[in-house]
Amino acid sequence: MQGWLKTSFIDYPGKIASVFFYGGCNLRCEFCHNGELVLQNSLEETSEDVVIAQIKKKQHLYEGIVLTGGEPTLVPHIIAIIKKAKEETGLPIKLDTNGTAPEKLEKLISEGLVDYVAMDIKTSLTKYPKLFVTSNTNQVDYIKRSVALLKNQDKVGYEFRSTVYPPYFEESDLQEIADLVKGAEHYFLQQYNPRKTLIENACKDVFQAVKLSELQEYFSKVVKHCEIR
Repeated sequence: MQGWLKTSFIDYPGKIASVFFYGGCNLRCEFCHNGELVLQNSLEETSEDVVIAQIKKKQHLYEGIVLTGGEPTLVPHIIAIIKKAKEETGLPIKLDTNGTAPEKLEKLISEGLVDYVAMDIKTSLTKYPKLFVTSNTNQVDYIKRSVALLKNQDKVGYEFRSTVYPPYFEESDLQEIADLVKGAEHYFLQQYNPRKTLIENACKDVFQAVKLSELQEYFSKVVKHCEIR
């Protein structure tokens, strides 16, 4: 992995967690604030074995482990990593994902390897193809499958979340996004930070608080809980 945050109070809802960061991503979101992970620019590798051993020694300090990135599901041995982390520490695991690997996500859930999943909803399905690194025609379907998987299971807690980047949250996008998250337990909206982006010419505008509140009201009509983070 490409980074380790020993202790976090915000990455796992309601838990004190240790966070594993993974490099590489199959999306190129203009607004991404983890560009160094997405592009893997000479990031130093960190051994999971060493980190898991350290967590185990101070297990009383932790209530969970978070795997984030980048995109953790791209890591070939991610299932083995999670199994080892669970076996060695007994701690619940949260996975942050973009939802482009529904088969792997389903395996992780069905085998009881993850306890909470946070899936990013980047934009409307119409605009998703702008984000993909490759032109695989199945990728939009992968997003839909992962969304449906999370909404139609009761084994793990989950949330959908969106960084509200104005060009991807235009009026024409809202109905498609609402259709994606409809019926979900939790949907979180988070403000876009124009000061740290993947590309230099990303949009510099941000939605004002009143607009975010309007979006919260809009999505609250289709999900059980919609909040602004």
